[in-house]
Amino acid sequence: MIGVSVYLNDPHAIERLQEAKRMGAKKVFTSLHIPEEHGDLAANAKKIMQAAKELDMPVYADVSRYTPKHLNLSSIGDLRELGVEGLRLDDFFSPQEMIELSHQFHIAINASIVFEDTVRHLLEDGLSPERLIAWHNFYPRKETGLCREFFRRQNQMFEKYGIPVAAYIPGVKEKRGPLFAGLPTLEDHREIHPFVAALELWEMGVQEIYISDPGFGELLSELVEYEESQAMPIRFTSETFAGGEFMPRPDFARDLIRLMDTRTRTAVEPHNTVDRPIGTIGQDNCGYGRYQGEIHIAKRDLPADERVNVIGQVIKEDMDRLAYLKPLQKIRLIRVKK
Repeated sequence: MIGVSVYLNDPHAIERLQEAKRMGAKKVFTSLHIPEEHGDLAANAKKIMQAAKELDMPVYADVSRYTPKHLNLSSIGDLRELGVEGLRLDDFFSPQEMIELSHQFHIAINASIVFEDTVRHLLEDGLSPERLIAWHNFYPRKETGLCREFFRRQNQMFEKYGIPVAAYIPGVKEKRGPLFAGLPTLEDHREIHPFVAALELWEMGVQEIYISDPGFGELLSELVEYEESQAMPIRFTSETFAGGEFMPRPDFARDLIRLMDTRTRTAVEPHNTVDRPIGTIGQDNCGYGRYQGEIHIAKRDLPADERVNVIGQVIKEDMDRLAYLKPLQKIRLIRVKK
């Protein structure tokens, strides 16, 4: 599941919601921690939640005990009527209050700071795992995001109890202030392409991924399409090869991603048999006999081979995606201009 984040001080929040809905986003995260003196933010909050409700996009919200007062509501339960489906509660709610609220809302526990003893006690006290989601933080300041090892251990623990996990990836172009350094859950995701960050989160057991920054651009539609089709999009440059959708062989080679059903009986004459750096798209020529026509992508730097024609090159921005290909997963090769 791919979701987006909107913020109460963003004058374009509703337009972003509408665009996200068109692109296929399913859920919305926002924070309802509203300082008492900011009545304008309270008004914005209601408008945003109403817009999300009309778009049929469930809202998951950070809340505190003061949220109802600041929104002129009688209780937290009234948030349900505004379209809020899940709550990320601050530290001042007791386990019994969490259990009571779980009858109306999904409850998001802080996956970055809640450990197994607490989870076990919550479940023993009667909180159903079906009403829980383990939701990691995002980290605005550089050098403060989680490390992979800790993140993986936490997710494995939640998986043991049947609790789904949510986490954040940064957006593209427009980053949220005041630091404008991206809002990742993992520190290693701050400087890499967010699409690759999402691939790693999926691989590490995350079920719900939220783009944390306001700017999501084409990233959102690309992620939604990938989640639905499971075809890995890889952009490349070439003067002769048009690309298309292919299936890699299930027996992964050390050096090559070999594309099935690409061999041909039509003569492939030797041409451009040069060095093959990582990401090179090659095609076996007639010198390889029965392998003639087979297309493959170099997984590491390889030397020139007079039996292999170089026909394209994966662009630098998509190179890291190759590491996340799985056996029998489709690959969509998309030709772009140099």
